[in-house]
Amino acid sequence: MAAHEIVILGGSYGGLATAHDLVKKYIPSVAKVTGQKYHITMISLSTHFHFPVAVPRAVVDPSLIPIAKLEVPLKGKLPFPEDQFTFVHAEITSFDTGSRTVYYTLLDDQYNKGAGGSIHYDSLFVALGAHTKHPAFKPKASHLEIIREIEKLHGEISAAKSIVIAGGGSVAVETAGEIGSKYGTSKSVTVITNGPRLLHNVNPDIGTNAKYFLEKMGIHVSLSAKVTSATRLETGQTRVQFGQDQSVDVDLYIDATGVIPNNEPIPKELLTDRGFLEVDAYQRATKAGALVYGIGDIVGGWAQIAELVFIKGLVFGNWAYEVSGGKVGKETAWETPKNSMILVPVGTKKAVATAFGWRFPSIFGWLLKGRDYMIGKAEATVTSGF
Repeated sequence: MAAHEIVILGGSYGGLATAHDLVKKYIPSVAKVTGQKYHITMISLSTHFHFPVAVPRAVVDPSLIPIAKLEVPLKGKLPFPEDQFTFVHAEITSFDTGSRTVYYTLLDDQYNKGAGGSIHYDSLFVALGAHTKHPAFKPKASHLEIIREIEKLHGEISAAKSIVIAGGGSVAVETAGEIGSKYGTSKSVTVITNGPRLLHNVNPDIGTNAKYFLEKMGIHVSLSAKVTSATRLETGQTRVQFGQDQSVDVDLYIDATGVIPNNEPIPKELLTDRGFLEVDAYQRATKAGALVYGIGDIVGGWAQIAELVFIKGLVFGNWAYEVSGGKVGKETAWETPKNSMILVPVGTKKAVATAFGWRFPSIFGWLLKGRDYMIGKAEATVTSGF
């Protein structure tokens, strides 16, 4: 009997969660009742897992977190039996829901393109993720390009005397805080957000505290003032226009606003108006046919890894229920939590944190994330999952 082929598109958080949890928990349970063998193929653009969590500190001060530690090899680190798991380093070009086939172009270790290939899937997990507007934070690129972009931004931050960071989310707050901690008031740093407060998706006092910590370091925060344009000048500076016809010329402009879905290989009819994979409450891409699921940023640009931690069991449990004909687990619909969870260091000594409707002391956030941005979990995510 041929093995049931599970194809995972993407080798970041969503893809790694899928591989680890299926191999360790769900496939053994399903195989017992179906008598079927299961094989996983992961197709990834990069040979390395990028750990975006620690970029804000590494990009400002690599002496605290070396940039190289942000990239963990996938080859040789993934702990799965060869007869059960195959890693394919390739650029995914498309997939056909009719023939249930994924098409790709193989890449070598230097990311040179090789021969084309294809694979039939019985189950498909789309975990292509999303990328940030600035390529240093959460890029869609090879690990070699990622390192170059982070090193480039580090050099620009070091050289700049005036900096504007657009965005009010965790990346903007963390990057500004790291710059403030390292350089104090020797650099003019401004954070501009179109929201009424920083971190506006959580309890209001969380954003208020983050603003207070930043301003204590001499960082200016401009609320309800959307950046409308950023134009490179002949002088080398960037003219940033924002708010009501306000503008400022700065040495460095960093766009930390939102994410863009990595949706190029996905058939257009499977996408939402915003370009993300359309899924139902069970996280199934129903327009793609049976046993096709979305997980991670590709289904909505989730801002926090914590949300993936909570939803992954539901996704894989629903897959187990479907593939076993209802013999394993049960169908569960996803309900967005009423209270968001967020953990944001603000410099090297402070942090803001909230979970389950509770606000936690700064020291709590510092202990969990602010000390080292959890860099020790980078390799563990690859070898053990999360």
